[in-house]
Amino acid sequence: MFDRLNTPEKIFSYKLGAALTMERDVLALLGRLEEAAQRPELKQLLRERAAETSVQVEALQQCFSLLGEEVDDSPCPVTKALAAEAEATLKKTDDSLADAVVLAAALETAHHEQAVYETLAVHARARGAREVATLLGSSLAQEQTAASKVKALAERIAMSGVATEVEGGRSTGVKAGIAAGVAATVGVAAAAASKVADERAKGQAREAAEESLRTEAATTTATTTATTTVTAPATAPVTDPGATGAEKFDDSALQARIAESEERGGSQH
Repeated sequence: MFDRLNTPEKIFSYKLGAALTMERDVLALLGRLEEAAQRPELKQLLRERAAETSVQVEALQQCFSLLGEEVDDSPCPVTKALAAEAEATLKKTDDSLADAVVLAAALETAHHEQAVYETLAVHARARGAREVATLLGSSLAQEQTAASKVKALAERIAMSGVATEVEGGRSTGVKAGIAAGVAATVGVAAAAASKVADERAKGQAREAAEESLRTEAATTTATTTATTTVTAPATAPVTDPGATGAEKFDDSALQARIAESEERGGSQH
């Protein structure tokens, strides 16, 4: 329809047409995924998605009408590639494990649709096309809710082992899942035992180091005590003059000698 996209309006209309092609491709893909699905709850979810997608196809056609433009069918290579990938993977997958592939395709498609509607809604508001923006916003909300539902179911199925049971016992996929679970448990137990052994070895090494430090400290203390003993200074004993026979100081004798000396001096004069 467009030879050259040289205005914002032409780009918007081209992308709007690509979205319409996208939803038609998704509608066909959902039918194929429902056929491949094994679990009843997954089949029901895919039927609900198909009903919503049909409504979204009508909403996109209404957007063209509100804009006063002819319905365009621009190409959408992304959804065709997603459908081709899902189909190729399903052919290689055991039927008991098909739900994992179906859920992956459904979730990837829902996220792509979200991105397309987010972009279209932004440009519709910028263009001033409020009614168109409202329709696109409604489709965006549906895709966000759908993605949440698909993700929740994918998580629940993954935790239960993914595969479904087949006649005559568990499927190969379930057995492989159980074996993987056992291997993982053994690995965790071995890791835990190794950690305990490491902690024990570290504790023993720490105790040996502390004992060595205590021994070294005791040796150092003993050596210091032996080499730094302080000898107290000797105190001179107090001697009693009378006990040694020394002459006791006598003041009267001194006075007599002085007087005698003075007498001699006077006689000489």
